Amino acid sequence: MENAKGTNSLNRPNDYGDGTQWQDNIDLLRLVQSDYQGARKQLEQVSYALAEREALVSQHLQYALIASSGYRALCLIPYGIGDTGCQMGKAILGGITKRGALPGLMRLEVRCLGSFEVSSEWKHVQRWQSVKAKSVFQYLITKPREPIIKDVLMEALWPDCEPQSASNNLKAAIHSIRQTLSQLFNNKESFPYILFLQGSYLINPEVDLWVDVEDFEQHWERGRRLKREGDLAKAIEEYELAEALYRGDYLEDSPYEEWTLLRREALKDTYLTILGKLADHSLETADYESCVIYCQKILAKDTCREDAYQRLMRCYSRLGRRNRALRWYEICHRTIQAELDTTPDHETTALYHQLLKNEPI
Repeated sequence: MENAKGTNSLNRPNDYGDGTQWQDNIDLLRLVQSDYQGARKQLEQVSYALAEREALVSQHLQYALIASSGYRALCLIPYGIGDTGCQMGKAILGGITKRGALPGLMRLEVRCLGSFEVSSEWKHVQRWQSVKAKSVFQYLITKPREPIIKDVLMEALWPDCEPQSASNNLKAAIHSIRQTLSQLFNNKESFPYILFLQGSYLINPEVDLWVDVEDFEQHWERGRRLKREGDLAKAIEEYELAEALYRGDYLEDSPYEEWTLLRREALKDTYLTILGKLADHSLETADYESCVIYCQKILAKDTCREDAYQRLMRCYSRLGRRNRALRWYEICHRTIQAELDTTPDHETTALYHQLLKNEPI
């Protein structure tokens, strides 16, 4: 009864007779408020810790399921070696596990060239729970097969935050990513899509991951190798496959993230080089229509590329459209003058004068 009476008195401020009683109760309420705030922060930290432990237990559960399904004993092998030490991966004794052999294998497709898209065989991610969760996942995809140190993620995405605040933000973002991927795969059971090992985060190697940037770069490298080996026809096929993957610039819907800048420009340079090789091949094989398309794609990314204007002038001249070839020189001259405050180079100007004389180019 005494506690109830005291509680009721707190709800009736008019009962206090002097300022001393007011101050005592204000101090008490502030103390209680501080206690609640401290308790809430502790609960948040416990929640994050439990989420990480839950992911770790789920990982061990997956391994146990594999071991109980008739596979031979599991052993540990180095998965990735870096400054943080050696990450441990999984292998079946007698040979590396083949793709598709593990139970519950899931395919995740990630497109970074153009608008960012994440999808499974069932559906696409329509909405991310937070912008930062999306950014963290994008950063993990920059090195999809490697662990990324926690501090690196914090510095890249929360450079102005205190370490503890940045750490809490990162944990919240990782938790959000796990929930998003769980919904993407219609997976009601807890599965560790994002692992936390030895101070680093990485995408679970059990996920069958396809990333368009990886595919793009692989086709580009294979094309270069085949050309060096003298197999130009197959090299062109690889260049065409790479070009088809380039739907737009790298993460073009996140243009203000500083960590995307160098990667975006490097991939754009590779794309322009591929377009140049395809355009040259089309010109040499008299496929002028294709050459025109490739050159227009080059100019859509770089309006000052004179080699593209030169090819366009040659193509239209050989197609019997001399006026159109002259028009492309005029566009080139005007663009170079406006953008670079200079005039087209000698080769471009020479082609123009040949056109004026109605000479073949």
